[in-house]
Amino acid sequence: MNENFENMLEELEREFPDSYNKELYLVIHNEVCDDYYVDDEFQEELFSNLFINYKTSAIEISRDFKNNLFDINTDILIEQEDLAIIAKAMSIVAKHLSKIDFKAHL
Repeated sequence: MNENFENMLEELEREFPDSYNKELYLVIHNEVCDDYYVDDEFQEELFSNLFINYKTSAIEISRDFKNNLFDINTDILIEQEDLAIIAKAMSIVAKHLSKIDFKAHL
């Protein structure tokens, strides 16, 4: 993992000490859709998308390589009590994604 992703995962662990890697976890993909987890090698500039999974809910954040824009998607309805957790996790992820220089690899 690279610095920004390592910092992201560490912050998620601090913010969600009882549920990170249990009820709350991320699945990260690069541009060829390889899956990456906490201990895997990963070039953050090649980030394609990730899933924030919490209990039975999932949010996908994906990157458009041509325009360097992001899309947030979910195909399910999220329980009201889970929405605050997912939104907080999304905020942490977005903060760390914003520090990556994706333009250098367009």
